[in-house]
Amino acid sequence: MIKKRRKQLVYFYSISDIAAIILSFHLTFWLRFDSGLIPVPKGVPGFGKYLIIIPFLLLVHIVHFSYQGYYKIRLRRNRLDDLFLVVLNTIVSAFLIIFIFSYLSRYGHVDFEISHVFLMLYTPIAITAIFSLRMIIFKVFRGVFLKRNGVSKVLIAGTGELAKTTAGNLKKYDHFGIRVAGFLADKKNDRVEVLGNFKDLEKVVKREGITDLVIALSSKEYKAIMSLIETANNLMIEVRMVPDFLQMFSLKAGMEHIEGIPIINLGDIPLRGWQLLFKRVFDFVSSLVGFILISPVFLLLAILIKVTSRGPVFYKQTRVGIDGKIFKMIKFRTMVVDAEKKTGAIWSPRGDKRVTSIGGVLRKFSIDELPQLINVIKGDMSLVGPRPERPELVDKFKDHIPRYMLRHSVKTGMTGWAQVHGLRGNTPLDKRIEYDIYYIRNWSFRLDFEILWRTFLKFQFIDRNN
Repeated sequence: MIKKRRKQLVYFYSISDIAAIILSFHLTFWLRFDSGLIPVPKGVPGFGKYLIIIPFLLLVHIVHFSYQGYYKIRLRRNRLDDLFLVVLNTIVSAFLIIFIFSYLSRYGHVDFEISHVFLMLYTPIAITAIFSLRMIIFKVFRGVFLKRNGVSKVLIAGTGELAKTTAGNLKKYDHFGIRVAGFLADKKNDRVEVLGNFKDLEKVVKREGITDLVIALSSKEYKAIMSLIETANNLMIEVRMVPDFLQMFSLKAGMEHIEGIPIINLGDIPLRGWQLLFKRVFDFVSSLVGFILISPVFLLLAILIKVTSRGPVFYKQTRVGIDGKIFKMIKFRTMVVDAEKKTGAIWSPRGDKRVTSIGGVLRKFSIDELPQLINVIKGDMSLVGPRPERPELVDKFKDHIPRYMLRHSVKTGMTGWAQVHGLRGNTPLDKRIEYDIYYIRNWSFRLDFEILWRTFLKFQFIDRNN
């Protein structure tokens, strides 16, 4: 149900993208060469010659959008994320067009050089056109197309955590006409709307107009599951099942076949091979450049820390990184010396008296975390990834929080998916783990750039762990 409607929306998005790119090209050509608003010292090129640029623009834009994952079946992003995708796509596309036509011109395949001013104007125009048309398409899709196709009413079998999580995720697709009608359970539950027990499936389907059944039960309830499937098939409604064991153990499950036997790979994650190498190169270069640029600020902060309190400038703290390896994470010291001598390893509460005067300012703006660029350069950390925890806390959480250790399957980061969603410090740890696992399962370069972009906008590098 969701996949079909998502594909329908993506189809309209792709049409709107093509229309926006062509419209932006024509508007830019008029503004640059025909409007008279901008001087044209090299003369006005023939419009017919410039038309050859359109197929290249379409190809570069659409291929890059596909690579970014915008045309994949996934949760709807918020408008800020959509805008980020469009901005990144358009800037990259403009640079590629310059490169392509510089090559074609040099080797005589075209008899003109593309105007750089043209592309500078095209970039903001295309961003505005693509983003605006997509918003219009979404509103039309939601307001007209869904009314014609109707609403899918979903019934969820089960009331456990798996069922509640499933219901919460389905509600994120209400823009696709997905409605969670209620739950089926053999026991009453005050927290959710139970429409009947498992034996009442037929009555509930006919009374509520159910179109889809989602079974979110433990594998221990095998008999109930088989009975529900049989009844649902007789009622000619769609049946889907959420496998609880995959929820518990996998990062990103993949299906493999060995001599015709289906095998589920429970440890399949995207960050492998050349992508891992590219991420490391990006981390190293970006961190090295950043460290060089802000080194004067480092020197100033070092003097302030030394003058205002007794003790070293930097504070090295033991953290757990990829594959459970221990490393020393570097920070500017923001607390008095031996601050944890009495308390041990704890998260710093608000108004912590152990924080120095300059330390309070550094912590407020997360400036104390900037020396972690050294950790990234050394290879202990990445710019983006799950936040590293202290060994004492890891030992405390790993046996009590399901899937906790899966977050150590990638390098820890200065910022992460959980942090840009406001999950910092003493926020619920299970929720932070959920976001960490989502990042590992859905990793892409685009997701890393999005996290860095949102981190920059919010000025929040990481959670407040001492």
